[in-house]
Amino acid sequence: MMNKKTWAAAAATGVAGLLLGAFGARSLLPAARPAGPETPVAAAVAAVQPVPTPSQARLGQSLVEVVPAQLQTVRDALRLSGKLALNGMRINQVSARLAGRIDRIAVFEGASVKAGEAIAWLYSPEFISAQNEFLLARSAVRMLNTQSTSDLLEDAQATLAGARNKLQVLGASPADIEQLDRSGSAQQHLVVRAPISGRFIKRNVDPGGYLDTGGSLGTIADLSSLWFLGNVFEADLPRLHEGQMVDIQVTGLAPGAPLRGRVSFIAPSVDPQTHAVNIRVDLPNPNGALKPDMFARAEVSMQERQLPVVPRAAVVQDGAESFVIVQREPQRFERVSVEVAPANDAGHLAVTRGLQANDRVVIEGSVLMDRGITNPQPGKPASNPLGSTRAGAGS
Repeated sequence: MMNKKTWAAAAATGVAGLLLGAFGARSLLPAARPAGPETPVAAAVAAVQPVPTPSQARLGQSLVEVVPAQLQTVRDALRLSGKLALNGMRINQVSARLAGRIDRIAVFEGASVKAGEAIAWLYSPEFISAQNEFLLARSAVRMLNTQSTSDLLEDAQATLAGARNKLQVLGASPADIEQLDRSGSAQQHLVVRAPISGRFIKRNVDPGGYLDTGGSLGTIADLSSLWFLGNVFEADLPRLHEGQMVDIQVTGLAPGAPLRGRVSFIAPSVDPQTHAVNIRVDLPNPNGALKPDMFARAEVSMQERQLPVVPRAAVVQDGAESFVIVQREPQRFERVSVEVAPANDAGHLAVTRGLQANDRVVIEGSVLMDRGITNPQPGKPASNPLGSTRAGAGS
């Protein structure tokens, strides 16, 4: 077993050998130099460096473009969506004036009819009885005309007039009564005629069906005029009144000049769920191109206003919020919430709230800059790398 002196000498010899070997190896290698841009090591390090943000690269002028908001005269308009509907003032029920059986129907749903056109034939004993009363009264008048009993003749004439009126009340047309007078024999069916011109939009009974007095055979709608039904928020009500002209663009029609209608009704109450008010616009439909339930957009022209206008690219949508990035100083930007409306051309938007004329807005790089404003890097305090703040947060 080695004593302590022997162990210490051996350890010293080993350490000296290691130092000598390391020095020899260093003398065989070229002298080390600091990694410059031209060395492979420096190139590798540079390749993994993060791309400079606009703020880090003097706002990255190659990535960010700023333009001033320009004050322009913008035609103000109230815009709303809705759909077309039947004009309730031009709908007519075809009802039975007496009970009977429908033996024949000449039209189907969707058919076009003219006022006075025969659409159904109704068998009714009551109608046959009324015709016979008319024929008896007519015979009495003819017989008394040959006699000198004027009082009886007047009574017979009054009875004949009453029988004629009864037939008209039951639905017989003047032509039907004239035909009865000429033929002298009662007809088996009452001809049901269209009360108005339009479309037979609904049929309630089939041939062989029975109708009570007042029962509805079907519905005719005059489609030469329709309604546009829309909703207006209560905040916009002061800008709207009955009689205003409205431009309407129907989704289902080829793009072209908007149709013109007039506001005919504004509901007296507000929907408690939506806080909107129903409005109605009378819309002419002379050629029948418009159909009920078509979707449409309406625009009610208001007065012109002076508003700041920015390129559409400057406005960024973040959920329900619209915002722009405003340059307050050369190195300070601010995210500003705005409300916008259509401008005079499709490439621009008018700002109705949140922006002043000549405010400088970012039109290229807004999304990247907003990320720098709103999303600090993990592990760092919530600071603004662009030196900017959100609107209303102070500068």
